[in-house]
Amino acid sequence: MNKRRKVLSFVAAIVASRSLRAQAPARIWRVSWLSPADGPGPNHEAFLQQMRKLGYDEGRNLHMEWVWVGAQTSQLPRFAAELVQGKPDVLVSQSQVCALALQRATTTIPIVFVGVRDPVLAGLVSSMAHPGGNLTGFTLTPNADLVKKHLELLSEIVPRASRLAVFWNPDVPVQAQVVETIKATAQQRGFSVQPFEVHRPGDIEKAFETLSRERPDGILTLVEWFTYGQRFALANLAIENGMPTFFEVKDYVVAGGLLSYGVVYHEHFALAATYVDKIIKGAKPAELPVQQPAKFEMVINLKSAKAMKLKIPQSVLVRADEIIE
Repeated sequence: MNKRRKVLSFVAAIVASRSLRAQAPARIWRVSWLSPADGPGPNHEAFLQQMRKLGYDEGRNLHMEWVWVGAQTSQLPRFAAELVQGKPDVLVSQSQVCALALQRATTTIPIVFVGVRDPVLAGLVSSMAHPGGNLTGFTLTPNADLVKKHLELLSEIVPRASRLAVFWNPDVPVQAQVVETIKATAQQRGFSVQPFEVHRPGDIEKAFETLSRERPDGILTLVEWFTYGQRFALANLAIENGMPTFFEVKDYVVAGGLLSYGVVYHEHFALAATYVDKIIKGAKPAELPVQQPAKFEMVINLKSAKAMKLKIPQSVLVRADEIIE
């Protein structure tokens, strides 16, 4: 009888223990995000959707902290330091400048980046296969692929096109190399390139003052934090001046730009969630290889084309992954 009671007591203890574990609140993982945008958008929702698929729900086992830099670029070091002081489990950065700011603020908290062009050249990682530190993530479209495709599309949309303007940010050191790649590739195809440094308020407006006189056949804008924040203004000025604009990610075209070809940006945000999950489960950023895009998309804003009285050839339209009307 005593033996039976001991067995029953043991079973009851197991049941009670399991009940307590079931009632115990789940650990809340803290993920902090530093973005050059001025607020949330579809790409950030893609990240959250993937996190939900992986079993994370805000308020239950996930706490998200978002910092939107917007026009407050001078405050970036402070924003990065404050996020690090909060001691999140994982930091996520959007753009090279945000990744560099977080890298300067911590060498221990894992950082996952998106929207970085060349993380090795930028000094964010030791190599693509073996990052070697506390950062890893996902890169933009390779430079050569980017230039060739945009020049090809410009030639189809504007027959006999020969002059290309390029908006780039000198505060993002790797972009100087990209501009040289663009020049070399363009020259091989009979194009001349006129670069414009845009990184301060008023730079885009000044550039268009010059462009309105010189009339290039198209404008290629390299994606980074400043032009991303100015994408609506940039698109409006291009439409007003009747100048075709080309970009690397869809967001600029949604804002009114003419055409984008490059990485499927929202998918990279979802992929960032998979790396956050791996890190939460014990993986080290140094062990997670930096991934380059494997899939590209072309998006055309037909509404903007019509506003510029620009006819997009059917041969281009049929190849578009998405058309905004």
